[in-house]
Amino acid sequence: MKQMNKWLLCTGPDWYRPSVTSTRQIAYQFHATGYKVLWVNPVAFKSPSVNSSTKKSRNKKILNKLFTHIRFFARPQPGFYVMVPFYFPLFGSKWKKINDKLIGIQVQFISLLLGIKFRNTILWISGSFTLSSLLHHRFKMKVYQAADVISEFRTNDADLLSQLKKQEIHLCNSADHIFASSPNIKQKLKALSAKRIHLLTHGVNFDHFSKPRLLNPFMLSIKEKGLPIAGYYGTLSDANDKEVFKALAGHGFSVVIIGKVLGDYSTLQGLENIYFTGPISFDELPSYAQGFDVCLLNWIMANWITNSFPVKTLEYLAMGKPIVSCPIPVIIEMFEEVVYFANTPQQFVKKSVTAIDEDNPVLAAKRMNLAREHTWENKFRIIEETIG
Repeated sequence: MKQMNKWLLCTGPDWYRPSVTSTRQIAYQFHATGYKVLWVNPVAFKSPSVNSSTKKSRNKKILNKLFTHIRFFARPQPGFYVMVPFYFPLFGSKWKKINDKLIGIQVQFISLLLGIKFRNTILWISGSFTLSSLLHHRFKMKVYQAADVISEFRTNDADLLSQLKKQEIHLCNSADHIFASSPNIKQKLKALSAKRIHLLTHGVNFDHFSKPRLLNPFMLSIKEKGLPIAGYYGTLSDANDKEVFKALAGHGFSVVIIGKVLGDYSTLQGLENIYFTGPISFDELPSYAQGFDVCLLNWIMANWITNSFPVKTLEYLAMGKPIVSCPIPVIIEMFEEVVYFANTPQQFVKKSVTAIDEDNPVLAAKRMNLAREHTWENKFRIIEETIG
């Protein structure tokens, strides 16, 4: 019974997005070792207009967020709970205080119903400041997992960035342990806190992606067209370099784009050789992605992508697929020998052709072996060794 009273109170990216994020994978690992989990969906810390290039992309983000509020409370599996807190979609210091208090009340109410005692609970914060209002409570442990530097969010709003920096400093200084998902993030968090920052790069569900699957009929129909397939999956925002998709489609590739479209992709709609599938569940994803001939990591270079370590990198490698990526420092450092890098749409085309020409079973096995070193089970051992 004592084992079952251990809790992880966790916030990370939107639970209801199709992809399974690193924070969610870590929560699954805690659950597998006897913890119950309460996942609190994130609340927005900025207006959807801040980093939307058009009204269309802004409106898509608003609708997407509204859909997550359909279910206030859910139990996806025994001992694992998800709550979507109510808050006012208004921004600024005044509304932040109101929302912090409101979220704190809701979390404490659900905790009371579930029998969660904070002193026996690990507080795990990632991706937002949603649970920062609870930092003054006494928890068994407080952990900040930084998959991004939130105070370097892609915006030109200097006041917003200043507010985010103050909140991130407070979070760093309140946490007992801090994990950074890339060396760049680790270095930048060192400037915000005197505490020790631990490097915890992302992991991969290796068996899920490496196990051969029957291709989805949609992918088989694309293959029948006879063109090599350049593929991408993930949330589609205005941060993606859309010109890369267009250039590949215009130079002999079928381009398959998987994911929820939150940006304005109207310039790509209806173009020959470009195929949007919409969101695909995590379970079905390999039956699509294993049909890619080359996998893409194409974003417009900015601070946030320079800091990041895209989880899909390891998923692509686990399938043994060649990758063409924009020059992300941690990918260069860890996987330069098996990843091709490009700076412009034209270079993406050239490197994609080279990647397919040079691909062979030996290279595929090398990629898979590199991914195998980064399973979530291995990453969780690092967490256990660090937090005790």
